[in-house]
Amino acid sequence: MDLQLNGKVALVTAASKGIGNAVAQRLAREGAIVAVSSRSVAGAAEQLFDGGGKIVTFPADLGNVAQTGALVDQVVARLGRLDIAVLNTPGPKIKPFLDTELEDWSGAFDVLVRPVVQLALASAKQMAANKSGSIVFLTSTWVKQPAPGGALSSSMRSALSSMSKQMATELGAYGVRVNQVQPGATGTDRMHDIVRMKADKNGTSAEQEIQQIVKDIPLGRWGNPEEIADAVAYLASPWPVLSLVQRCRLMAVPCARFEPARFHRFPEINHDHVID
Repeated sequence: MDLQLNGKVALVTAASKGIGNAVAQRLAREGAIVAVSSRSVAGAAEQLFDGGGKIVTFPADLGNVAQTGALVDQVVARLGRLDIAVLNTPGPKIKPFLDTELEDWSGAFDVLVRPVVQLALASAKQMAANKSGSIVFLTSTWVKQPAPGGALSSSMRSALSSMSKQMATELGAYGVRVNQVQPGATGTDRMHDIVRMKADKNGTSAEQEIQQIVKDIPLGRWGNPEEIADAVAYLASPWPVLSLVQRCRLMAVPCARFEPARFHRFPEINHDHVID
């Protein structure tokens, strides 16, 4: 399936590894010119792909207000425009609510919410001026159902989830589509760290903790970053607009969830893209 992304300019943040890196690779394989941003771009060196796609690195620390604020302008200055923004962030500390301190909440806000608001605003302004664009937020299934230890993550990502819906409501009139993907348990380095932490706390093995996590997933396993990347690439493409459906449930990705965006290019249609 041709996702019609050839020559599109995309920004993917927190893209040195894990889901962010998988998304960048997937978009580049579709022919997009992908600006990848991370504190360390060692895992995201510039690459060329068959079909004209490429990855271009833009080192930036999302915890740095100035670097984050300049990122979209730097991408546009170097690559000419911005068609797609995939807003991914590092995860905050895993702590039960009663173990958190005020500085934990401030730190989580600075890692998750503040930089995404900066990037979303800058991206939306560029796209609205061009009357075209796609913004995809990467949040978490913890937005829908928190898990023990996820107080910081679920709370901050819920704020982003609500913001994405508000943006979808307001930006459709400018030809800008906004969606979010809520990955569930996915085999990233961070997930393996969480598993090891749980195993140490519970006196179990990592394998036992993994089995506990995946027992309620129909496929009996957690997802991998490439599967999440497939979902993001689809939402970044024109296809969600061109397919005239009101609700679409896609089961390709285990334990991930698409959240709705309203595409006002066809005012009578409310597209919901949901993965359970």
